[in-house]
Amino acid sequence: MRSRTTLLVAALAAATLAVGPSLAQDLPARPAELNLIPWPKAVTPASGEMTLTADSRIVVTDASLAALADILAREIQMISGLRLATATGAGKPGDIVLKIDATLRAEHDILTVQQQKVCYTRDYAHSIIITQQALVTGFDYRAVAEGTSTLLQALRRKDGLVTLPCMTVKDWPQADFMAVMIDVGRQYIPIAALKQSIESCRLYKVRYLQLHLSDDQGFTFPSTAFPKLGSRNTAAHGGIAPKVYDLQELKDLVAFADARGVTLVPELETPGHSGAIRLAMPELFDAPKEPGGAAWIAVMNLANEKMYPALDTLVGEISAVFKSSPYFHMGCDECRFNILETLPQTQQYLKEHQMKGVGELYVQHILRVNQSIRKRGMTTIVWEGAALEADKMKDQILVETWDSGSNAAAAYQKLGFTTITVPWTLGVPVEQWTMYLCNGSVLKPTDKVLGALLPMWEMSEEALISGYLKGIPVRQERTWGPDNAYAVKEFENRSAQTEILREQLILPVHYQAAGLDKPEESVFYKEASITLSSSVAGGAIHYTTDGSEPTAASPKYQTPVALKATGALKAALFGADGNQLGFAVSKRYTWINHETSLTTGKPVTASGVEATNIPQNAVDGEVRLEKAWWAAPTPQWLQVDLQGEFQLGKVTVIPFWDGKRFYQYTVEVSTDGKTWTQVADMSNNSTPGTDKGYTHEFKPTPGRYVKINVLKNSSNPGAHLVEVHAYEAQK
Repeated sequence: MRSRTTLLVAALAAATLAVGPSLAQDLPARPAELNLIPWPKAVTPASGEMTLTADSRIVVTDASLAALADILAREIQMISGLRLATATGAGKPGDIVLKIDATLRAEHDILTVQQQKVCYTRDYAHSIIITQQALVTGFDYRAVAEGTSTLLQALRRKDGLVTLPCMTVKDWPQADFMAVMIDVGRQYIPIAALKQSIESCRLYKVRYLQLHLSDDQGFTFPSTAFPKLGSRNTAAHGGIAPKVYDLQELKDLVAFADARGVTLVPELETPGHSGAIRLAMPELFDAPKEPGGAAWIAVMNLANEKMYPALDTLVGEISAVFKSSPYFHMGCDECRFNILETLPQTQQYLKEHQMKGVGELYVQHILRVNQSIRKRGMTTIVWEGAALEADKMKDQILVETWDSGSNAAAAYQKLGFTTITVPWTLGVPVEQWTMYLCNGSVLKPTDKVLGALLPMWEMSEEALISGYLKGIPVRQERTWGPDNAYAVKEFENRSAQTEILREQLILPVHYQAAGLDKPEESVFYKEASITLSSSVAGGAIHYTTDGSEPTAASPKYQTPVALKATGALKAALFGADGNQLGFAVSKRYTWINHETSLTTGKPVTASGVEATNIPQNAVDGEVRLEKAWWAAPTPQWLQVDLQGEFQLGKVTVIPFWDGKRFYQYTVEVSTDGKTWTQVADMSNNSTPGTDKGYTHEFKPTPGRYVKINVLKNSSNPGAHLVEVHAYEAQK
């Protein structure tokens, strides 16, 4: 049996043969100042420029494009400071004209879904002609929006002039599902951050934004039928717990995206990754607790007939909000049935329905939820690994393939399924990757590949905006135009310019921090000073320090903001009319209780260690839950060598704290590491810990070594010390 590494090497060789010819071509000549991503199917430069002035307008020939004209006018203002008026009717020289022409056709077939059927079309194309005026024509609203994205990228600002290069462009997507996914089910992502993400998608012609609305940590959809859902949300990785969105907020978000040519695709995770749903309403979604067994199963209770009407209601509620989406994702990721299949209730259900095992129960689940989705006019998407029967599902269910090295995409294609490429990592140099190369599977343009998805898992709001979204350009370049010749340096030059443009549109306020002790982590020990600025002319910056959204009534930025405690500084730019320009930009700065004592940075040993939670974490001077010493099971000990003998008089021990748990321990000191004197006895402690820990003062005692013996943890078998400080006795 070949390993995944061997399989990947073979895939690389095959990929070179499959997609190599177009990549081997010399890069065609491209205008140096034309920084377009993704590069269009056809670009014909012409001589000259069209200048935009205060008299220029954005003219729509169809009233349905009015919203897009307003959006484009605002974007041009953000980039250039020039605010164009909008109008209807015929354009004149110097105008930008937006037009729908349903007869416009792409020049090759595009795989898509129409009327719930996978098919080929030549819809979705757009064209741009810039001479004395700029004419953007699209097959439909979204196609026109995609054309205006190219227009924004082509805009030039030089010597006080705002111009567009004369040229002709014709473009269309390789396939329909050009997508990004954002995980809102594990950490709270505010609506404003989702709007910034939508703007990033718009700029790069990302047609769909998939929202991972639920997971083990959170359920975020505001169900009217089941208001208890979302009541058991918890945070992942120390972040902010997911919150249930407001219903009108979500409806407005869908409209916001639709107006920008981006469609939101809902994802309701079933039957696995559903902990938040199951904990909130176990009577509908979870299995009964077995005496002496696990309290909750790892998946929904597929043997509970009451669950399916509830799921049908949920699908109905969600689809009504995300009604512009032709797709609905039902999850099916990483389902583990080992506990479910042992339950008497499951065995009885299998017997009554003449099923051979849980696998058949899983197939039934997919078919029933798929039926709920299809009756709402949408097409079902599942993650790779779902229990799929080709004869019943291949024409109705789309598969997002993601598992690195699994070769699943080719296997699903062979069974007749349409797939969506979701590489966990690209797996090959970017110049070799396209949407047809997925986790060991090398596919062909003639295969049924509906597109590609860039997944963004488990991130915070700050990480999403400042980091994750920067990954869109390269994926979109190789998905929208997989046949384009590609050179890394040339692409990097283009993307550097479009990133400046993106920041002007969604990150108009810039931060510069002084006083950070760990700049890479935005951590300070005493005080941080934050300077705010903007590259957009004519605006005023207003800010908050409590994480709330700034308004024109919030404090106006004039001098650097001084921070003495952990906080989320949020700033936004406002025009002279009081309206916000772009989005608020949030940065979180963390104050750490840092104290130097005799133990700080000294050699430390311990009886055990868990993973990366090393003993040195307990003597680094920083009181941080994420930097602690862990070992299990108790009892465990940690010993610090002070590298010299001192008359000790005080020790502070800071175990892990969560408001409930307490630790029992003793403290000993020694001059030789052999004979020990106990100076603190907490073996009967029952007081929950805090970030201040426990301070023990004692009579002067000579010691070179300090030892903490952790005896018990009230919550679990582990020993966890965040920090240990030792001090000389006061004279």
